[in-house]
Amino acid sequence: MLDLNSIQNTLYALFDDRQDYWQWTAILLCIAGAIAASLLLSQTLFAKGSVCNKFLTRFFDPGKKINAISAIACFFLWVTWSARNNWSANLVSSGNEALPSNYIYTSALLVTAFVIYQIATALSKGRSAPRFLGGGMLFIFALHLFGWLEPLSAALRNIRLPLGSIEINLWAIMSAIGAMFLLLWLVGLSTRFIDAVVKPRSDIPPSIKVLIGKATRIILYFGAIAWALKIGGVPLGGLAVFSGALGLGLGFGLQKVISNLVSGVIILLDKSIKPGDVIEIDGTFGWINSIRTRYISVITRDRKEILIPNEDFVTNKVVNWSFTDRIVRIKADVGISYSTDVPEAIEICKQAIKAIPRVLNTPEPNCLLMGFGDSSIDLQVRFWIDDAPQGVSNIRSDVLLAVWKAFQVHNIEIPFPQRDLNIKSETAATLTNH
Repeated sequence: MLDLNSIQNTLYALFDDRQDYWQWTAILLCIAGAIAASLLLSQTLFAKGSVCNKFLTRFFDPGKKINAISAIACFFLWVTWSARNNWSANLVSSGNEALPSNYIYTSALLVTAFVIYQIATALSKGRSAPRFLGGGMLFIFALHLFGWLEPLSAALRNIRLPLGSIEINLWAIMSAIGAMFLLLWLVGLSTRFIDAVVKPRSDIPPSIKVLIGKATRIILYFGAIAWALKIGGVPLGGLAVFSGALGLGLGFGLQKVISNLVSGVIILLDKSIKPGDVIEIDGTFGWINSIRTRYISVITRDRKEILIPNEDFVTNKVVNWSFTDRIVRIKADVGISYSTDVPEAIEICKQAIKAIPRVLNTPEPNCLLMGFGDSSIDLQVRFWIDDAPQGVSNIRSDVLLAVWKAFQVHNIEIPFPQRDLNIKSETAATLTNH
């Protein structure tokens, strides 16, 4: 059964001293200040359409934003607790009684746990990370509030596991595992933050954006692993020989993988290929969708996504239709009969090409006499476009179709190969001899 007297005494203990009133007043002021600051920021710095609001929209998924009141209240509570502790230390040094701040400290811990859980929920794609982080923080705060954290950590430190010359205790192992999960989650958060800042920048080339993202991920992941090992008590200097041997083995066993990795870095640095470029390599025509660590994704006109190793773009000949200029020239061959007025046919071709919307008027389309064939006079139409990602074969087809229709209107014949076959009959005497 519930002891109502015990509960009543516990509640009275929260307000049985004058300093308790000061602490609860400070907590309420922090909450009120957080509400006022949240309203002020929502109307000014984070107003709809502002730069900060657009950044949050890119960074957070819809419906997963952090409650600003709890985050600001967390900041105010820790500032209040720190200021009260400093004031208490000055009073003690002058011979006065110290000021208690246990309620402020407990409130700050609880609000911090709630804010961390909110951040994990808002930034994680699934539900496992928020639950793991929230449960872990709740467990650690509960141990700390009840005074069990220090005895538990001391007991776990006494359980030692010798590994050769290295001796690791159970507390260090658990700390390293927890730090690993937390640091990897923070790395993912940091990379998302960097992408949200870098991607909208129009002054940064696309290849440099990709390079910044990949270099940041590699550095942060290596740093997170090294930091977790250091927290676990593993000497990083002892891993130097092992890492050297491992690197040598990987260099021989994974030559293609390393080659593609290095080729990807070279491509990003020399800016020869970037996302959005229209390229042609080994019969594959399409535009660059993304540049990855091992391969480049190319989307063809029939919506097939082809993954081409980075090494092929360094060692093979690549046609980049939009390397320095997006304007490209396309050629198409046309034949006319020998009875046609050639200058008139050339002018008709030019006018037919100019009527197509995708063809540029500057540079002006042209039609040239290329030679005299066996069955036709060979012409070649040349025109310019600036939207090669929309297709090259289709615009060539449109041009030839327009020329065909124009020739039909002006009764210009497009000849086809003709051959005369002469059959010589043998004399009757010859046939008799046979």
